Amino acid sequence: MASRDRMLRYLAAGLLAAFCLAFARTDTTEKSMVRAVLLEPSPAGWTVGLLYQSPEGAADSSEVSDGIRFAAAEGESLARAVQAAEDALPLEANFRLCDYLLLMPGAGWDAVEGYEALVLARQWGRTSARTAACAFTCAELSEATGDEGAEGMLTRFLQALKQGKKAMPRLYEARTEGALLLPVCTLGPDGPLLREEGLYLSAGGAELWDAQRTACCRLLTGRGETFTFWLGGRPLILRRPLVSVEAEGEGFAVHIVCQAAPGSEKAGDGDLEALGALCTGLLARQWDAGRDLLGLGAYRALRDGGAPLQAAKNACPPLRTDVKVY
Repeated sequence: MASRDRMLRYLAAGLLAAFCLAFARTDTTEKSMVRAVLLEPSPAGWTVGLLYQSPEGAADSSEVSDGIRFAAAEGESLARAVQAAEDALPLEANFRLCDYLLLMPGAGWDAVEGYEALVLARQWGRTSARTAACAFTCAELSEATGDEGAEGMLTRFLQALKQGKKAMPRLYEARTEGALLLPVCTLGPDGPLLREEGLYLSAGGAELWDAQRTACCRLLTGRGETFTFWLGGRPLILRRPLVSVEAEGEGFAVHIVCQAAPGSEKAGDGDLEALGALCTGLLARQWDAGRDLLGLGAYRALRDGGAPLQAAKNACPPLRTDVKVY
């Protein structure tokens, strides 16, 4: 009797393993695994490009980057363009590993809102996808991959995105933050790379920020791994920033403590004062534009009680920023 029960347990375990293996294979390797969605306005409405993993690439891990392919299609609406791009894939599209949303030239805030609405309505894709901008079109990407070979170029493209993902805001932050500072990817002579400049995107439009302003914003918000500033013609490369806020009279003191990264020049007092002034200026400009970058208004409300200061309604309070590097 015990031997029979043991045999039944082994048989049940074997059937369960076979079922799980069949399910995993059907859900992954027999579908086109979309890794990134590219949105571009076109004369016909929209062009949507899909970076996808070919089935033979065993695309069951976010770390896998072999067998990358590219397909694009047009549609009169964003939904129709996405569907047309899906139809261009060799097998049914699966968005479970779709880690990136890429905005091509001309795509603005309406693209971000429209794509998020589509994801929520269709229940596919990810609102947590990392978002970036591209300085090239879908047609230029197709041409570049045709010259070198699609797999090599597109694999390097995906690797460049992975390396810069810590500086990329997530899609859902468009609603919570009201603006996005996007890394910009270009196709250089050596292949895809992320520029030091960033694209500041909001409902009011898009603005290309210079490298200094971009690094300053990322330092304050902790987005990225290293932050490079050129002060006095020498590179100051910082990492691991710790930002704190302290009420100071009617205003605030912002304290930034960070480490010097390998390859950085030693920071002098004048360099740190200049960097502090850059941070203060950015905080003030963002406040005047209606964005409280560090939540200063809420901090004041928690300390003193009452209604919080609002960047859209109240004048910017006095600010001071000091930076320490170890």
